[in-house]
Amino acid sequence: MAEVESPLKLSGAPPPPEGVGGGHCSEISTELIRSLTELQELEAVYERLCGEEKAVEKELDALLEQQNTIESKMVTLHRMGTASIRPFREPMTSWT
Repeated sequence: MAEVESPLKLSGAPPPPEGVGGGHCSEISTELIRSLTELQELEAVYERLCGEEKAVEKELDALLEQQNTIESKMVTLHRMGTASIRPFREPMTSWT
């Protein structure tokens, strides 16, 4: 039976640090899942995937809670940026 507890044996790479995303869907590779033949191995991997899903859902919920604040800050920064550019635009319009 394959050892499925070690992240290094699951994907060949160490897991990312806690709280760090980065487009990596799972520590468990598709190749490993396809190679599993024992029910115990499949159950262990399934449990692991369920745990990863819960962690992703928790991270997503935290991001969604911050969405309004982030959007407000982006609007404010955009306004600040256009306000600082405005003095440069005015003389340029007189050139045309």
